[in-house]
Amino acid sequence: MKNGRYSIGEISRLCCVPISKLRYWDESGVIKPCFVDEESGYRYYDNETLLLISVLKYYQSCGFKLREIKTLLQRMDLDHLEQLFDQHITVLNRQILGLTMQRDSILAWRDLIREDRAAMACPDCPVSHCWYEETTMYVSAPYVWTDMSYQELVANIEMCNHLITQPKINNSIGPLYLYFPHGQRRKFCDSKIYIKPHPLDDYDSIGTEQLGGCGALCTYHKGSFETGEDTYKRLYTYAAQHSISLRGDSYERSVIDWWSTEKEDEFLLEILLPTTETAPSPAMERRLF
Repeated sequence: MKNGRYSIGEISRLCCVPISKLRYWDESGVIKPCFVDEESGYRYYDNETLLLISVLKYYQSCGFKLREIKTLLQRMDLDHLEQLFDQHITVLNRQILGLTMQRDSILAWRDLIREDRAAMACPDCPVSHCWYEETTMYVSAPYVWTDMSYQELVANIEMCNHLITQPKINNSIGPLYLYFPHGQRRKFCDSKIYIKPHPLDDYDSIGTEQLGGCGALCTYHKGSFETGEDTYKRLYTYAAQHSISLRGDSYERSVIDWWSTEKEDEFLLEILLPTTETAPSPAMERRLF
């Protein structure tokens, strides 16, 4: 420092800011030299600039853009400063919400992988009689699915984005559900696709349906989805043996499929056959879709 003036190198050392960034701030008009040597062209800065750089660095650490910081550094009245802060807080809250929803979607996918591993570790897949509480779900738009394989229906991302009428499909969470109104899983022409909205999403009722409010027999099907009829037969046999009345429709919850792996021996499908009771018994496990 000389005569209360700092060279750009000294400013860089004192403020822990690269010289290249200081020069950029100078060229952008964010900081200004207090003195320019006419002979050497060297630019010098004073204590006010030191304070300004400290404030600038703090604003940057809070996520403000340089153009926003230039406005903030004009040191306007507190009311104006509060307004700018409120605007930035709104932006940050929106980013936090988006990141939270992204994180939750990945957590839900990871949980499906863990569910798959737990199911694969069990030699048998027991049948459960559960009560499904009402759940709001996004539903596919009417679509004629003909000459289509199970894989094409489940794993085609363009189709899924097109079929879901809700424009906020990216705010969904969890696995896909395929619904067969007559329990005939090979007839896609009248089936529907459901997926759960993220609980933090401000979705409206358009493009959604209420599922649940019913009992269901459910069990896992391991491996290729092409052999799912074998598990259906096991559920039908269980219903007959326990005198449980079925509605006739079915849901298939795709736990692990082509979205996660190409190895069909790792695929896991949960098949649900709704039952006719109108209220849960005390012994029934309660679930959500």
